[in-house]
Amino acid sequence: MTEEVWADLHLHSYCSDGLLSPEKVIEKAHEMGLKAVALVDHDALSGIEEAIECAKKYDIDVIPGVELSSQARGRDIHILGYYFDVTDKKLLEYLQLFQDERKRRAARIVQKLNDMGVYIHLEDVEAKARGCSIGRPHIAEVLMDRGYVETFQEAFRRYIGYGGKAYVDKYKISPQEAIGIISNSKGLSFLAHPGPIMSDVIILELIKAGLDGLEVVHPNINPTRTQELQDIVREHGLLISGGSDCHGGRDGHFLMGKYSVPYSICEDMKSVLETRWGKTPEFSRKEGGFEAL
Repeated sequence: MTEEVWADLHLHSYCSDGLLSPEKVIEKAHEMGLKAVALVDHDALSGIEEAIECAKKYDIDVIPGVELSSQARGRDIHILGYYFDVTDKKLLEYLQLFQDERKRRAARIVQKLNDMGVYIHLEDVEAKARGCSIGRPHIAEVLMDRGYVETFQEAFRRYIGYGGKAYVDKYKISPQEAIGIISNSKGLSFLAHPGPIMSDVIILELIKAGLDGLEVVHPNINPTRTQELQDIVREHGLLISGGSDCHGGRDGHFLMGKYSVPYSICEDMKSVLETRWGKTPEFSRKEGGFEAL
């Protein structure tokens, strides 16, 4: 009897709001016995090359991934992209726009904090981001360093979370636009963590817009909801995905390896891509990045 192998298709590195480097993410995945992982940093691809290179030592498959932020009906909706062409020009242009907007948002949050007497500097926030995708977690880290808050959660509750005094709304695209960005780069799009409060009406709208699958395994998805989502998947002929959404333990919980899906899920994705495009995107390393084969 063949032993089942597992994949975690929702991991973050410090190239967005995670705590670990892409290399360390892969090392941890190896320790957990994972066969495949997807690095899905927020609006960023900058960690994928390092992850793929490191994974060669451990015979781990790294799926090119990204988590795009969108909004609809007044709520955040995240769209996961897998197996897209990381060299696609339009995708890279969109991601550069998102990065520029993230920097502008961070600057506005810092200014709001300064105006209320909470003195931190944008340069310190940028240093936390290490030149990668800047976000509110980096601002929270600076607030902790400066002694304005004691915990990560307090920073969000008091200042930068929804309804906080220094909260600034993010740059908005629709989930339909996010799905289109991924589809146009020959990738697969999935709705991230559609928990119990996610309306099935929204899910059906996104399926009509070309969504390829649903994330059915996630820390915020209980078994009952998983079953409901699997029913939707079967009814509409979709793919499934899942993972830990591990950010490296910044919040005190290291979830990698605790939420995973069978490796066969990756094979299902590749089969769809081969039918749709003739092959799964593959890449080789070149100076300054990757090139498509």
